Amino acid sequence: MVEKIQRIYTSTVEGAFEEMLRDALLQVDAAGLIKLAIFNKPADNCEYRKDLATIDKVATEIFGEQIPLTSYIAQKTLHGGVTIEATYIACSDAIVEYHRNYRLITVKGCTELMTGGIVPRFDGGTTFEQSKDIFEGIAKMLGSNGFKPSDIYRQWNYIPGITVLNDGSQNYQEFNDARSIFYGSDKWTGGYPAATGIGTSAGGVVVEICAIKGEKCANLPIDNPLQIAAHNYSQQVLDGKVIEQLNERTTPKFERARLLGDTVLISGTAAIKGECSNYSTDAVEQAAETMEIMDRLTSKENIPVENNGSQYDLLRVYVKRENDIPAVCEYMQSHYPAAKKHYLVADVCRPELLIEIEGVAHI
Repeated sequence: MVEKIQRIYTSTVEGAFEEMLRDALLQVDAAGLIKLAIFNKPADNCEYRKDLATIDKVATEIFGEQIPLTSYIAQKTLHGGVTIEATYIACSDAIVEYHRNYRLITVKGCTELMTGGIVPRFDGGTTFEQSKDIFEGIAKMLGSNGFKPSDIYRQWNYIPGITVLNDGSQNYQEFNDARSIFYGSDKWTGGYPAATGIGTSAGGVVVEICAIKGEKCANLPIDNPLQIAAHNYSQQVLDGKVIEQLNERTTPKFERARLLGDTVLISGTAAIKGECSNYSTDAVEQAAETMEIMDRLTSKENIPVENNGSQYDLLRVYVKRENDIPAVCEYMQSHYPAAKKHYLVADVCRPELLIEIEGVAHI
């Protein structure tokens, strides 16, 4: 596998998006840089599209023609400016092949395909239509490079108005149905990817993937004894009507985590035990339960290879209500001080949930 590390950068100036973006990007170390996830809250869809053009312009000015992969995620940050989560290749012998919206990274016979944010080829449309278009593009990208859908090991899914119902059809369920149709083209004998499905405030659906082939390291799904696997949820916890192409609402197709080499890729995790949500209106209580679930997931006894325990490297904390962030931040810092963390305002996949946390750990 290709060893990677993440670093977090935040803008230190106030002003227009371009000023804040430039300030944050100028802090980014270019050596080994492969991808940028850029977080900021645009006012609306029109501003989101303008920001995309600004990102391309400013990134080209700073990094040259071979700019890193980028994703623009419409979520308000802790400080209200621009936050950048930068991913770096940690091995010096990696060979990188550049393509417009993806990279092929090869080390010792192992090849990874990594994308930036993949968006629909059209404006508007339903969540299902946008998602279907994105997955059709991903299928072509994978196939043209000798990958299968089941080679995907990590996926991020950003969905505007994630729990919104349109004529009885829920946006998150529409996304899950489109994903299930795409995944149905392959056999997933090694389990599904680790994944996050989270809300955004503007733009359309955005998907990022990482896929791998030729790996000689462990590449294993990790279940959680405190939770029912999301892909085994009952119909009772799924929302929205059944679409015409399917006989029932399809489940979210992801694992609670995946182990790749010595890296634990932790899916978006919320205060759900079994398949039932914590209905507390106290965000810190939900954060504590979420971390209890993640601690069990990443415990020495639950990792499917011999190990001496794990340590969190990065935690991305999504908070539904902005005014809960100070208390959640205080709790996370006091209980998990060593991990890099950043906080985002985002809607979560169930209306009653106030917190979702994803992360990276190492055994």
